[in-house]
Order: sequence, then C-alpha cells, then structure tokens
Amino acid sequence: MTGVPARPARPDPEHVSATGRRGMISTSHPAASAAGLAVLRRGGGAVDAYVAAAAVQTVVEPTMTTLAGGFSVTVYDPDTRQSRLVAGMGGLPAAEKGDLDDGARLSGRTVVPPGWVSGAHAAWARWGRLSWAELFADAVVAAREGFVADQLLWGWAFAFRMAAGRYQEGYETWFPGGHLFRVGEVLRQPALARTIERLAEQGPEYFYEGEFAKRYVETARQHGGLITLDDMEAVRAVEIPVQSLPTATGHELHTIGVLHPLLLSLSSLVGTDDLYSRMRIVEEVWAYGLDEIPDVFASPEAARTAVSPEAAERLVPRVVHGKPRPFDPMNAGTNAIVVVDERGMIAHGTHSSSSTAFGVGLMTDGVIMPRPITLFADPWVKIPVGWGTSLLATRDGKPVYVAGSPSISAVQNVYQNAVNVLQRGMTALESVNQPLFGASVYPSRRPIVEASFGEAVLDEVERRGLGITRVSPWELEIGSCQAIAFGDDGSLHGVADPRRIGQAVGY
Repeated sequence: MTGVPARPARPDPEHVSATGRRGMISTSHPAASAAGLAVLRRGGGAVDAYVAAAAVQTVVEPTMTTLAGGFSVTVYDPDTRQSRLVAGMGGLPAAEKGDLDDGARLSGRTVVPPGWVSGAHAAWARWGRLSWAELFADAVVAAREGFVADQLLWGWAFAFRMAAGRYQEGYETWFPGGHLFRVGEVLRQPALARTIERLAEQGPEYFYEGEFAKRYVETARQHGGLITLDDMEAVRAVEIPVQSLPTATGHELHTIGVLHPLLLSLSSLVGTDDLYSRMRIVEEVWAYGLDEIPDVFASPEAARTAVSPEAAERLVPRVVHGKPRPFDPMNAGTNAIVVVDERGMIAHGTHSSSSTAFGVGLMTDGVIMPRPITLFADPWVKIPVGWGTSLLATRDGKPVYVAGSPSISAVQNVYQNAVNVLQRGMTALESVNQPLFGASVYPSRRPIVEASFGEAVLDEVERRGLGITRVSPWELEIGSCQAIAFGDDGSLHGVADPRRIGQAVGY
C-alpha cells in the first residue's frame, strides 16, 4: 500500500482545520482530501478536485458511496457570480412500477440505473481542466494497492454485515480469509481497480453501454431485477441554474436546498440563543416544505417567493407559539465535499449510495449495487421540497462561507453550522466543535440530540414539550460538516467535522 492516507482513530487537530490562500478542499476522508489537493496543485480546477476526491471515496468509504450511486455538485463561477447544479441520479427502470413488497425490497428489483458516472462526467465536461483519466489515478491506487480499513468503515460494515457477504463477490471482497475485514487490515479491491481503470480510459460509454453495463444488468436480472440495457443507455445528467436566494441576515444563498434561506431568516427573526428555538425553527420549516413550498424546478420563481424573508416573517408566529412537530427523517449513506480553486471557483455538494450500506449485497466488477429504489418508488418517508445538503453564502456579491453535510441530519447540520458562523460570530473551527442536534432515526420521530449540550439544556427542551432522543457526543448520524470560510484578506479557512474524522487541506 502506498500513497493512501489512513483515517486517524481520533480527530487530529491538523486534520480538522487548515488555512490557505490559493486552494482548499474538505472531505470526510484524508485519502480523498489528498487526492483533491494533488489535483489542485497540478492546475486542476474545483470540479476536477471534486471528482477526484469523490472517486477515491467510492473506494475508501464504500458504505457511503459507490460508482453506481448518485452524484451532484453545485458550481459557483466567480466571473459571473452565478451557480449551476449538475446531477446524475438513477430513476426507475422503464418496466418497474415500484410496487415492492418485503421480498422485492431484498431483490434485484432495488437496482436502478446508476447516476454517479453521468453526473461526474457532465460536470467535468463543463468545467474540467485536466483530462478525464487523470481524475481517477488515486482511486485506482487505493483500490489496487489497498488502504487501511478504519474504525468507521468497519463499524458500518459490521452493522450491515448480513448484506455485505450475501453473494460471492461481496463475500470475497468484504470477508477476506472467510471473516469480515478488521480495523487496521489492508483492504484491496482488485476488481474495482480494473473497473475504474477502464472507466478512466473509455469514459461513460464503458459504464452505460459496454461490457460493464451488460454485466450490471445481468447481475440485477439474475436476482429478479427489471433493469435493461435500454435503461442504462437512457441515463443522462441534468444541469440547471441555481438561484441566489436572499435572507433576512443580509446574505444570499446559492443552494438547491431552498429550506436553508428560510432557516437562516427565521433564526435572525426569532433568535437562536436557546436550543429549543433552533429545533423549533427546523420543525416548522420542515412542515412548511412538506405542504407549502412549490416544486423548485417546475416553479423557481414561486419557490423563491415561498422562501423569501417576507415568507419567513409570516412563519414566526408558528415557531414562537406553535406546538412541537415531530417528523420522519431521510435515511441513506452520503459523502459531502467542498472545494475552492485558485480562480475562486467553488464546488460543493454530495455524492451518495442513496441506500443502506451494501444495498442487498449485489456487486458487479467490484462496484456495489445500491438500493435507492425507495427514493423513486414507495419511499419509507416523505421528504420536503427544498431538502438540500449544501450551501454557499455570499454577502455583497462575495463568498463568505460554503458548507455541505451527509447523513439523515444533513439539513440540520448545515443549518446549525451556518448559523454559528454567519449569525453567532463563531469561526468555522469553533462551529464544528459544538454539540449538535439532528433528525430522528427511523422509525422514531424524536430528533437526536448530543448529550454534550448538558443535562440542564436538554431538560429545558423536554420541559417545553419537545421530545428528544439523547445520544452520545460526536454521533455519526448528526452528519459531517465539510466547510470553508473566506477571510476578508483573501485567506481560506477549511474545516472537517470531527464526527467522521476527515481532513481539510489547502495551500
């Protein structure tokens, strides 16, 4: 094994924060951050670094992401001061009606056309500066030469061990020598290395029309799947403009998650000095997103009006006088990345398996086949319009803070860190070290709250009628804030959330 940084057992202060002036990247794994930084130093842009880091994460964080998952990135252009989103997401196979019973939820019917490659390639085609093949060099090394399995990967694998080794390829990959891989063991994935090499050499055609596509479809159909080669060939990434949305704080947010401007505006109007108020703001905005925000893509102007500072003012009485509103969370594995390059271009977003770890246990040529079917058919829970995993805040036309987070608590995580930095006067480093609350863990509807808030604070929240589930500090389901703050002097201050023990690096 060479050139693949290991994740530390405990947060390393030198990993949690970094300062630079030319480029910066923050991810949840040191190997991914190192890959992105190397790309920036070679003259690559923010999108090149984003794709390279994301590719490494499909190797070293396979319980969170996979080449067969989804991919999204929002890109801010400093010349135009505008942002665009590129996303590749699977959809239902043409023959799939989505009427899955319990048996079908553990079958090949959960497999949908993968969007990761289409999204990554579309983003690179629009903004990339290096060659497509260059972006996968570190991912190939990590897969072929191996990397040290860390405690987080092992923990997720242990939790989903019944799926990981159900079928032969998964058994051979995750159970070397007949036993689940161990913490500290060098984990090699030669089949995945070969797939990534061919993807780098041949491009998306190999993935969606070539030999890989044929084997992917065949594997799914052998286990009851309805996906076809036509479904694979029909996959296309989408590119859409991202609105700059004003808030009552004087900031404008570049984000597809239109809940965020409402959250920040309400925090300014109601105040965020107490935990109860911050939690109630999230509850009311979530309910508003479920019932009253129009489709962001179909009616962008209507959505803009629905999340304006004026709309936030009308929600204040609900927050202040309303009763607590528990809600169901989203549940899926994800990774967040934020990057700034030398030109000032910013890339932020998430890429994801959109699935429980290892899906139903199926793999093709080293690639985990996730089960995102629940996002497109008969979902377990309803997700509000405006749910989003990252944001860029600008003021007077200049970027001041960019952040993203994975997990069921992505909205709560990004919201709390943004409030801490933009409204409560904290540095980005101070913010990621604060206790946080998150979403509920299905099937519970009580939000999780880290015990490090202290007994008195948590008792007060419960006394005021908001049911909570107390959890240990540094809970993974709270999310993982990857963020960069922009200094007035042009400096970049990156942070990586201690919850996933990643790394921020810059120069």
